[in-house]
Amino acid sequence: MPLTAAATPAAGPGAGGRVASVDALRGLVITLMIFVNDVSAVPAAPAWLKHAHGNEDKMTLPDVVFPGFLFIAGMAIPLALERALAQGRTHGQVLRKVLARTLALLVMGVLMVNAEEFNPWYNGLWMLLAYLAMLLAFGGVPEARGRARVGWRMASGLGWLGLAVLAVAYRAPATPESPSPYHLVLGPLFDAKETTWLHHSWWGILGLIGWAYLTAAVFYLLLHRRREWLVGAVGLLTMLYVAGRADYASRLAARGWLDGFRPVVTSLQDLYGVVGAHVSIGESLGSLAAITMAGCCLGAVLLPSSGVTTVTDRLRWGAVFAGGLGVAALLFDPLFGLNKIHGTPAWCLLCAALTAATWLALSWLMDLRGWTGWSGVVRPAGANPLLAYLLHPLLYAVGDLAGVHVDFYHNPAWPLAVNIGGSLLMALLVVQATGWLAKTGYRLKV
Repeated sequence: MPLTAAATPAAGPGAGGRVASVDALRGLVITLMIFVNDVSAVPAAPAWLKHAHGNEDKMTLPDVVFPGFLFIAGMAIPLALERALAQGRTHGQVLRKVLARTLALLVMGVLMVNAEEFNPWYNGLWMLLAYLAMLLAFGGVPEARGRARVGWRMASGLGWLGLAVLAVAYRAPATPESPSPYHLVLGPLFDAKETTWLHHSWWGILGLIGWAYLTAAVFYLLLHRRREWLVGAVGLLTMLYVAGRADYASRLAARGWLDGFRPVVTSLQDLYGVVGAHVSIGESLGSLAAITMAGCCLGAVLLPSSGVTTVTDRLRWGAVFAGGLGVAALLFDPLFGLNKIHGTPAWCLLCAALTAATWLALSWLMDLRGWTGWSGVVRPAGANPLLAYLLHPLLYAVGDLAGVHVDFYHNPAWPLAVNIGGSLLMALLVVQATGWLAKTGYRLKV
């Protein structure tokens, strides 16, 4: 899938015709994502290692990681979709695949969000089974015919059956803070006064990635490799955030010359309300999608047909692009400030600029200079990022069931260096475990 290591056209030295810097950037971001998720549980961790909260007008290191992943997902979209089209698939077939991937991410996101709010059964057994079912349902099926292919198809079917059973069986105690039945994903099968079923109070990290990926992929299918149009789409999606915070209803009502279009305007407002009740249009489909769209712009430059053929030219183009994103972030900052929780344009654009700048440094180091050996530490996460992301909470779920404190190194009685160092070792362990699973032939593919 475009969120994983799509085959990348050669942009410099690298085995298998891959861009070494893109793989390294993906691996670094996933490793850092696991680290900041783990270290956030350390009470004494410095403020720069914890997310900014509420309405704070600032951002910290963890606040850059998630948008970095969105940006990299965008970089892979042109590479994956152009390859699919080159293989003879129609736009309709590609779009159906995009929709299927989005649905898979939304399903996983909803399951994880509900388990975070209430994880039923003995010691959280429900979520552990859900993780195992995901690994089976989305395991890559070998293309070659044979027993292995049949076996993986059966395992995938078992995983999907498990997810369906777990979804139906999920029940959480109803509280005054429980979402209304309007937000129930599968419907109020049970008495809403006593229990709630799966709901999307928010879509989770994977769900947000799914919405941003869907938006950017649809835009790319419409615009293709036209970089100036892709850059314009970044601006359009960013302005969608601004529009979502404007009182258009009262402004339109004050314009008498629009009376003839009133039914159309009313219908659009109703549609906006229905969609907005389930997904944040200004953020999930707007500013966050703009980060992924910015990644598409840079990814389009890596295509052999882009006309930007040398590593030096790509570095030059990327530097201008990153600088433009940074300037745009400064221009938006007075309007909404820097805030991850609200997905403000300044935060989104600045994070996109920082991710692009990081790629520039890696590309200079690896694609131009050929210094690639060091990346072996993070490369397994870059090759299978979704698996690495799921393995971390899976380890905790196994520990909870067994009554073992996996994060024993977070002991406040121990030195802070041990707490933080333990989180770093945990991240590296998950990355290496991802590599070990890959050597067995397993690949998580959505």
